[in-house]
Amino acid sequence: MKRSVIALLVLLTGGLVAQPSVLFGQQQPQEIPFDSVPNFLKLPAGTYLGEGAGVAVNSKGQIFVYTRNGSSAGHIIGPQAATLLQFGPDGAFIRQVKDLYSMAWAHAVRVDREDNVWLVDNGSDMVVKLSPDLSRVLLVLGRRRESVAAAHPRPPEPSGTPVPPARDTVFDEPTDIAFDPQGNIFISDGYRNQSVAKFDKDGGWVKRIGKGNMGERGDLPGEFNTPHGIAADAKGNIYVADRGNQRVQVFDSDLKFLREIKIDVPAPADATSTVSPPAKQGTFAPGAPWAVCITPGPNQVLYVADSYPGRMYKLSLDGKVLGYFGKNGKQLKQFNWIHSIACPSENEIYVGEILTWRVQKLILKPGKTTTNSQ
Repeated sequence: MKRSVIALLVLLTGGLVAQPSVLFGQQQPQEIPFDSVPNFLKLPAGTYLGEGAGVAVNSKGQIFVYTRNGSSAGHIIGPQAATLLQFGPDGAFIRQVKDLYSMAWAHAVRVDREDNVWLVDNGSDMVVKLSPDLSRVLLVLGRRRESVAAAHPRPPEPSGTPVPPARDTVFDEPTDIAFDPQGNIFISDGYRNQSVAKFDKDGGWVKRIGKGNMGERGDLPGEFNTPHGIAADAKGNIYVADRGNQRVQVFDSDLKFLREIKIDVPAPADATSTVSPPAKQGTFAPGAPWAVCITPGPNQVLYVADSYPGRMYKLSLDGKVLGYFGKNGKQLKQFNWIHSIACPSENEIYVGEILTWRVQKLILKPGKTTTNSQ
């Protein structure tokens, strides 16, 4: 009798095994076809991109790239180690900004609803708001460590000294920024403070969530292990790329935890990695979010990038994976550590990469891929 039941189950499930895109009646995410526009950004002679730390697009279709392109003074992290570049919708170079006191180690650039340009720098621990034409500094958050601190370092703390708590209004290697519909400011204070900070639209301090102690990570709701990116939807919900915990955490605009999103799309057997030997866990696990972006309304979708196997994922805002594309590599249509995403529309995406020193413009061709989003 048992053998008959087993045989019947094998017959009934045989079709499912033969069709890996279907599991128990549910459609599995499909690969989305796409193109990468070759040589899209036109740099002036003698100007080169460094690591593509940040990319953003304003309402006019102009592209901003915050790049780690070194310093003529010989410093890896210094006053001139980063540059902001502006391009037209056709990729033509417009202007550059450098030598700002905050420009030490580029991490993100974002554009708000009024086309102001925000720079997030985890070398200087500063966030700076620039006017749409980049001519004026409108707001400064955080403060760079004084040079005298490096010249006269403090003696080491005795072993066992408690880690000091994070301080209000002060960052320790921030990573990204987002804005809700009311203009409130949300900053992922990522590498050291392991937290998310909220300011009002005028730059006034509101609150911080996370364990809050420098270097103290956590994996409970509202705790973080390297919050590396952040985005907001039209309702003001905040999506945090909790990279080390391999999840996206979702909060309301008061930073009350709502839910978490896990991306569970197995890496292909032939996937390659830029880490040797491949870690395939933690920061380098499939689906571990390095960068996030939410498209404009009315039907918003969430884009997430991982470093291994080097894919982009398209999700509904409730966390359903609608499709994926790309793989690790150095050629067009391949990705090497996507660090930033700009998504001015559902099928036009810009990605900044670290290891290939570039920004790619991607055109998606989803065809019959489902786009049911909230």
